[in-house]
Amino acid sequence: MRILHCVSSLKVGGAEKCVKNLVKVQSQKGLDVKVLSFGDKSDAFQRDIESLGVEVINIKGNIITRLVKASRYLAGFSTVHIHSPAVIKAFAPIFPILLFKKVIYTIHGEVEPPIGFVKGSHKLAQLYIDKVFGVSESIKDGIYKRYKWKPQDVIVISNGVYCPPIPQNIAEQPILNLCTVCRLVPLKNIGQLVEAFARYELRQFAKLNVFGDGPERSAIEHLITKYALHDCVTLHGEVLDEDAIYERQDILLINSTTEGLPMSLLEAMARGIPAISTSVGQIPRLIQHGENGFIYNVDDIECWYTLLLSQIHNRDSLRHVGLCAYEFVNQNYAINDVSSIYEAAYR
Repeated sequence: MRILHCVSSLKVGGAEKCVKNLVKVQSQKGLDVKVLSFGDKSDAFQRDIESLGVEVINIKGNIITRLVKASRYLAGFSTVHIHSPAVIKAFAPIFPILLFKKVIYTIHGEVEPPIGFVKGSHKLAQLYIDKVFGVSESIKDGIYKRYKWKPQDVIVISNGVYCPPIPQNIAEQPILNLCTVCRLVPLKNIGQLVEAFARYELRQFAKLNVFGDGPERSAIEHLITKYALHDCVTLHGEVLDEDAIYERQDILLINSTTEGLPMSLLEAMARGIPAISTSVGQIPRLIQHGENGFIYNVDDIECWYTLLLSQIHNRDSLRHVGLCAYEFVNQNYAINDVSSIYEAAYR
């Protein structure tokens, strides 16, 4: 069995990170796995995947060149795992090749990408796709509206995450390390957290580490300067090494106004780092408030502050919640278990 994971790119994103995690565990199991990408060789996760010894095939050029290259590479694989609607569209002109393959399709996004011929290519894809997975119940429920597919044909599967063998120690230093891990875009609402740091004079209790980059960076930098927070709020930029991000963190903060299921939440909980998060998207499915994390309503910064302060002053509680977070993700989102489900579908 030769497995080819197909993506539109390997830029930083939830679907791409899921592919990276799958490829890592499947290659460690000794499976013959490769990745086909319509993105650039410089894409961030391409370097990570290649460092595992897994080949990434880049499909570039004009439309004829891309189709010829894709046809040639697809011919050499028994199993094709597609992770993007854009790939479904790209494969439409050469779909007869896929009729003789085992084709798995995972839908990672809650909304349709802004590209043409998506519905038409998905109608065609029904001829060759053997199994469809969606990473949330809402994707399954909305599949008829998107593609006129039957919801009962979609299997809900979690985004898998690497789980260390033991949780890391947290809350051991007098000053807590809080972190956000996300694109710096308006819906992540990071500026509101920076302002809260100033308003509640949190520098005496905690430091805020902001991982990620994006169009809101300059606005956040302005707030840090405005409130003189350089000693307690640090912008680290885009960091891809998950261990480097989380190794010294005590709490993950998510302040989004809308979300699906953030990979950062899974990654933090998998290490025993609890989250204080807005109650949006799929997050309440993971966080049982007060047991393995904490949730609050969007814009309720008073509640956020109360929750944070309670954990600053009760480190034993914070450690216990972190341990519960670790156990929950290990039982429900471990990448080894997710990969095993896919491997059964490949056969």
